[in-house]
Amino acid sequence: MTTSCSCADPPLRTATRRAARVAATQTRQWLLRLALVLAGSAELGGCTALPTRAPAPDSSHRVAEADTPLGRLAADAGIADGRSGFRPLWLSPAALQARLDLIAAARVGLDLQTYVLADDATGHQLMRALREAAARGVRVRLLVDDLHTAGHSDLLLGLAAFDNVELRLYNPFPTGRDHPLARLTGLLAHFDQLNRRMHNKLFIADGRVAIVGGRNLADAYFMRSASANFVDFDLLCVGSVSAELAGHFDTFWNSRFAVPVQQLADDGLDPAQRRVRFDRLARADATPSPPALPEPVLAAIAALAGQPLVPGDAQVFFDSPDKTAGLQRSDLMLPIAGLLDRAVERVVIVTPYFLPSAQGLLRLRAARERGVEVQVVTSSLLDNDEPLVGLAYGERRRELLGTGLRLFELSSARLERQDMLRRSLGGSMARLHSKLGFIDDRFLLVGSMNLDPRSARSNTELALAIDSPALTRQVLGQFQPAGDSAVFEVRLGADGESLEWLGRDGQGALQRADEPAPPWWRRLQLWLLYQLVPDDLP
Repeated sequence: MTTSCSCADPPLRTATRRAARVAATQTRQWLLRLALVLAGSAELGGCTALPTRAPAPDSSHRVAEADTPLGRLAADAGIADGRSGFRPLWLSPAALQARLDLIAAARVGLDLQTYVLADDATGHQLMRALREAAARGVRVRLLVDDLHTAGHSDLLLGLAAFDNVELRLYNPFPTGRDHPLARLTGLLAHFDQLNRRMHNKLFIADGRVAIVGGRNLADAYFMRSASANFVDFDLLCVGSVSAELAGHFDTFWNSRFAVPVQQLADDGLDPAQRRVRFDRLARADATPSPPALPEPVLAAIAALAGQPLVPGDAQVFFDSPDKTAGLQRSDLMLPIAGLLDRAVERVVIVTPYFLPSAQGLLRLRAARERGVEVQVVTSSLLDNDEPLVGLAYGERRRELLGTGLRLFELSSARLERQDMLRRSLGGSMARLHSKLGFIDDRFLLVGSMNLDPRSARSNTELALAIDSPALTRQVLGQFQPAGDSAVFEVRLGADGESLEWLGRDGQGALQRADEPAPPWWRRLQLWLLYQLVPDDLP
């Protein structure tokens, strides 16, 4: 039996963290002054206004005719009018190939919304495919959150220089297109708004087919990174839900926060020169090829391609761009909370970051009091890629378990014991990134939203709630935590205070396990963050 790490008793810890709030505020003010001095100009700080889109006509999504490839795909799916059809994309290579196939099949319009578009092999491959679609006359609209675009101006300007391509950056920084120090200055000077990001992920082809889920457009989300990869999930959608999702994209595309990249960066080149530079930067031989896939994975992809679409009825929930202006909180939380309140048998939640609000905890406790089984799968403290969230989660495990829910932590070390996944990872670390909910084996929730304060307060998010018992059972079969050898179940010990980590071995025997311990340098990093970060920051 093990107890979680504790550096002080609760009263002393609380007092320490109160003092840390003051220290954190003073540190932030000091960093702002230092950044302004180092930048060498007040123009780079608070005197610089945040950019917004210049007045321009709005545009809307395009829908392909019924006799086009994707029009026929939607018609041949056999989905009744007013309903939708879905296909899970839980294998990363299949998820990437689906996007490339849809780009190749598009005839009138491609709309992509993403939090991250990386300057790596996956990002280059997708951008080249979009350029080729534009050359065929397909209009491409690409909306990228501006947080992770530092140093990418040449690539983005080059893609936007092609005919039929429009590229906008969401909630852009006032400075620092290519200089991290200047970008830091802008962040500190306008922290309240620039801390609000567009976390939505959406792909729409010809207004007929959509992909919704948690994957960003980068190597790590498609099992192509040599260091760390994410276990993630997408859903391919056709039918009436595609039109709703296309309308969601239009709302963000036409908002004042979506600014054309040409309005934000100027390299002094003409469009022809930019196109030449793009072809050089994103050429196929500039990035390493992805590793060869093992035969079982190839066979699974082939089997997936032949699966029929599963019918269902979907509701689309998304935050308004007004959330970026701080004018409202989340449009997602109440309807999703309403579904939780209706549960009568079982709720399963899969999220990499699990920090529910006080109201969320009350709802979980109420569900347990009604006799509903609640299971949560999240990242272990060791494997969490967001240390601030991991720290807060580690401190709240007892409180979470006190609601009566069952808590499971995904272990990268145990994931790597699974043969097919180990060969797909190629020696890299695996981390959880899927965002899913299952209610009464009937409703499936999928999208970009995590159960943490950032999703609730700061980021805009997108989610689908799908009424389809068949689809829910199919996806839950891949994420069912109980008995999964890749997870530890965390329980309260007999004394009600200590924590136990329980896992299953290859023979199914239950055995007690200590919490995975980070290396010393990671423990030091977490301890330092713990001293400085206020309770309400994650």
